[in-house]
Amino acid sequence: MKHTTASVPSKRQHHAAFIVCRTLRIHQRLVDFAVVNSFLDRYVPPRPGSRERWGVVLLPIFITLILLLLDRYGLQNYFMNSYGGALLNKGADINQVRFYAQLWFSGSSVILFVLLPVLFHRLFPVSFDNPLGLSLRHCGPHWRVYWMLVLIMLPVAWLAAATPSFHNFYPMYKPVDLQHWVLYEVVYLAQFVCVEFFFRGFALFRLESRFGPHAVTLMVIPYALIHIHKPFPEALGAIVAGMVLGMLAIKSRSIWPGVLVHCSVAGMMDVFALMHSGRLYALF
Repeated sequence: MKHTTASVPSKRQHHAAFIVCRTLRIHQRLVDFAVVNSFLDRYVPPRPGSRERWGVVLLPIFITLILLLLDRYGLQNYFMNSYGGALLNKGADINQVRFYAQLWFSGSSVILFVLLPVLFHRLFPVSFDNPLGLSLRHCGPHWRVYWMLVLIMLPVAWLAAATPSFHNFYPMYKPVDLQHWVLYEVVYLAQFVCVEFFFRGFALFRLESRFGPHAVTLMVIPYALIHIHKPFPEALGAIVAGMVLGMLAIKSRSIWPGVLVHCSVAGMMDVFALMHSGRLYALF
């Protein structure tokens, strides 16, 4: 039997193989880029500028990142676990630490729900009018609906605040006098302005430009998730509230009526909780 030996490729063959491999890799990259463009053309309608198109693509990732940062670094629990012990060791009482924790959360809301979305908006601008919902121009016919919503929510808030899980939880800072209570409420209610700006302004109107009225349902998902650490009835109510406030925001083209409802209900929840716990009258 004859034995054959494999021939050793020459330098020229090595060079030719290298060129073929490089050509195939470049072709693969071009194909991958074509696939990405095909996906964008199919699912993201063409926009006047490419930055607006990429803004649509990156928006869900951005919203997810904001929620992860909030849950990891922005909540009161993070402040309590990271700095609460040191403050208590320095002589601060637990009530003061709770106030600082709320200040931390409200400050985090300003950064995560307002400043970073504004930066995103600057990097990926949109072509439609009033993209952040800051205008009051179309609110006139809808104010009555919002006031009716507040009146409807008051008895609901009263009944909810009567349960021990609510009036033991709210307000998280237990005020010792009227002045400290007012200061706390200013800090506390500031977070709701930020929440409305992010969910019923920045996120909602950008989603609406792509998904129309279905944007309300999409927006409710991340909005409900930020209530996951709250009492369960409140977390369930966030789904309903998110749907109602989202639909009204689209009609009024503004966040400010929603700010009114959110702050009114949240403030009255604290008042009712103090009343049910018997702490309100001690403030006067």
